[in-house]
Amino acid sequence: MKAEETSWIAGRKKALNQLQEHMSQGRVDEDIIWLLNIINSNQNLYTTSSCSGRIQVAASPLPGDKGIMRILAKWHRKISPIELELVVTSTKEPNIWFAVHPPIFHIAAKDLETAKTVLNIARNNGFKHSGIQGMGKRYIVEIMSMEKLETPLRLNGIEMISVENYPYLVDAANKMLEKAKNRLKPLGDAFLSLIEKGED
Repeated sequence: MKAEETSWIAGRKKALNQLQEHMSQGRVDEDIIWLLNIINSNQNLYTTSSCSGRIQVAASPLPGDKGIMRILAKWHRKISPIELELVVTSTKEPNIWFAVHPPIFHIAAKDLETAKTVLNIARNNGFKHSGIQGMGKRYIVEIMSMEKLETPLRLNGIEMISVENYPYLVDAANKMLEKAKNRLKPLGDAFLSLIEKGED
């Protein structure tokens, strides 16, 4: 067995064992476990990280400042205006951001051709913001859809959106999250078809 093949098998086994551990700890979004299982049943693929899509409230001078950003609340489901209000009114943080993040998956592919196939599947099923990130010992494909929203709720201590308008913001966020999550079933069907073709 070639060194590359041995390395792939070892890396895949390690990643899948870690996934099982995270599942047992409740650290994997339940609504995409079925999809992860489909992807990981292909011997030429394995998932490294994933999120089923979420609504999030975070404290940070700017969105995306991961080093200093503090997550105040996150939901992998639709929310109510009162839930948002409770989070915002319970903190004195001067800068608060409201966000919708689409489903995102990082998938390791055994070779470039497999990575290209995964990328085509993603883009053909509405995950237009997808691409091949790593091209070393393994090829990492990032799969992400377009539904994304980031807006300030509070800047420098000033409320940018009044509580009275939260229902409009939440309604838009819920619709966006639902649209993004509706893309998961077709994506799973496409990966299932890929596996079935490989078994022919």
